[in-house]
Amino acid sequence: MNGIVTRATRICGYAALTILLVAPLGCGQSEREKPPSAEELELRVDRLRSLPYVSGSSAPEGKSAGVVLFDEERTCPGYRLYTIAGIGRAELISERGNVVRRWERPDDFWMRAELLPNGDLIVLGAEGHGWQKRGTTNDQIVDSARYVMRLSWSGELVWQRRLLSHHDIELTPDGRLLLLTFERRKDPRIDASLDVRDERLTLLGQDGEVVASESVLDGVWRNRNAFPLQPIEPSDTGVRRWVDVFHANSVEWMHHENLFSTHALYGPDNILMCFRHQDRIAVFNWPERLFIWSWGMDETSGPHDAQVLESGNILLFDNGLSRGWSRAIELDPLSGEIVWTYEAEPRESFYTVGRGSAQRLPNGNTLLAESDKGRAIEVTSDGDIVWEFNCPYGIGQRSRASIVRMVHHPTERIDKLLKALDRRSRRSRRLPRDRPRDWMQGSCEEKNR
Repeated sequence: MNGIVTRATRICGYAALTILLVAPLGCGQSEREKPPSAEELELRVDRLRSLPYVSGSSAPEGKSAGVVLFDEERTCPGYRLYTIAGIGRAELISERGNVVRRWERPDDFWMRAELLPNGDLIVLGAEGHGWQKRGTTNDQIVDSARYVMRLSWSGELVWQRRLLSHHDIELTPDGRLLLLTFERRKDPRIDASLDVRDERLTLLGQDGEVVASESVLDGVWRNRNAFPLQPIEPSDTGVRRWVDVFHANSVEWMHHENLFSTHALYGPDNILMCFRHQDRIAVFNWPERLFIWSWGMDETSGPHDAQVLESGNILLFDNGLSRGWSRAIELDPLSGEIVWTYEAEPRESFYTVGRGSAQRLPNGNTLLAESDKGRAIEVTSDGDIVWEFNCPYGIGQRSRASIVRMVHHPTERIDKLLKALDRRSRRSRRLPRDRPRDWMQGSCEEKNR
């Protein structure tokens, strides 16, 4: 089977999920309440996978926006950066919800924004695909519109590169930029006639020029046992019909030096990735250009935003397409054991079909983005919600804009950055020494009139 999981095997996995879903219902349910079959569940998940990401959700009447819950004693102090796709905007806010800095390109669609140590913002976007420009937002993004852009702290354009970029970008330990890109290619092992969307791991220099790029699909074929593929139905989300076999959504270069010598999984040449359509996370070895480990099939459904913790465990947002409710999980990758889970009560009250993010905070809490609803929460290890934020911006009538991700930044780092940038701004505003004194006095007189 060339490493591809058979349809029968896949249905068996959904059958197991069906048993779990119907067990609490008991034996006395009516025909009208009969649970979906494994085949129906599979079709339902396929339909969800093929839908474009939403850019907003219905905002209930009277529902507050901004920070609506703040437990000062238990909330992790710091700033939060969040991105709004449909209106091309990223905001850095305090834990109280005060806006510290805003970057925006209203006509564009923003897929990710990453704050660099010097205060610059790296953005993955699509030109002319924002709500104000098109009146609607979805995944029908033409290839020529996609870009990577670097903005200064004050919002000026540093550089912009046309690349088939999407979903995630990060600063690597050696100072380069690692991002997800894709290419359309033919591969009869996947589909005999349609294009296949092959994900690529692409490295950029600080100036935005491409340094290197590696194929994810080729990495799978080089070690099929480490990453068995499940079949994916064709979709139209790429403008023209194709097979979006992976739909990768996060990348992280291994950077915890304390883990390098503990296990080969954490080696400094490895990259952790997350794949929505393959229901799994996986580790790619850059020099060998192949996958050495993967996990998640029959356990996660449409996951996002995987990251390695200092302990070596992996934090992951599990969207739960086959369940209808989302959760955050912490996995011990060496044993395969899930050691921590956040689930809402009731479970269905926390759910996003697309996107979603999870971040472990310095105080042990976890910051979560329920993206489709435009909501973010901070929860304790016991599952208590101590901070809650609702996106204050809308898409259309009574529609709250969705949040791509929310990322915490420590108070010390941002305060230091703010002070340095403020000093730089004050220096740039100083009057030239050769200006005559009566010029300055005249300016003051004008102000006093």
